Amino acid sequence: MKEYMIIGVIGGVGAGKSTVLEILEQSYSCRIYRTDDIAKSFYQAGNPVFTSLRELLGDDMIRDDHIDIPKLGQKLYQAGNAGLRERIERIVHPAVWKNVDTRIRDARKEGRNIVVETALPTGHFTEKCDEVWFVHCEPEIRIKRLMESRGYSREKALGIIRSQMEDEEYFSLADWVIENSGTEEETRNEIYEHCKRLEW
Repeated sequence: MKEYMIIGVIGGVGAGKSTVLEILEQSYSCRIYRTDDIAKSFYQAGNPVFTSLRELLGDDMIRDDHIDIPKLGQKLYQAGNAGLRERIERIVHPAVWKNVDTRIRDARKEGRNIVVETALPTGHFTEKCDEVWFVHCEPEIRIKRLMESRGYSREKALGIIRSQMEDEEYFSLADWVIENSGTEEETRNEIYEHCKRLEW
């Protein structure tokens, strides 16, 4: 077994990736990196990514020297804005993965297993990972979770889910699938059995 592993955790919104990450961090002492959190750090003034986003989105999307994320989210999930989302991703994603690469290099010195979470896996992402884990959850349960945890309407939750990758795409990238439609204890047991096979 390698001294450490890099695990990629993928899955759509509401699938329960945060639960999986919490288990891996608390029970297996993994170093956790969430690409969404890293991306949001670039939405603050004072870096080239913010400058490029401001030029693209205009000053009406800026509030207190940062991108107004709720307002941007509403705009992105409106019909007909797929092109804007792609233009934002072309600006943000290279910076995110450069940041992740730096963090991985630093974490290697600790000899701890590293977990990188993303909803939008790329070729660069999968090449970095020793294994990719797909957190799968039935759509109706995802919708219910989003309505309860974030206060979304059913229509908004469904629209966000439909804007992301299809499950079939996630399945095609995964080395292992975590079925997260049940209880947290069931998910914890799944992870335990797999980590035992990895000799963690």
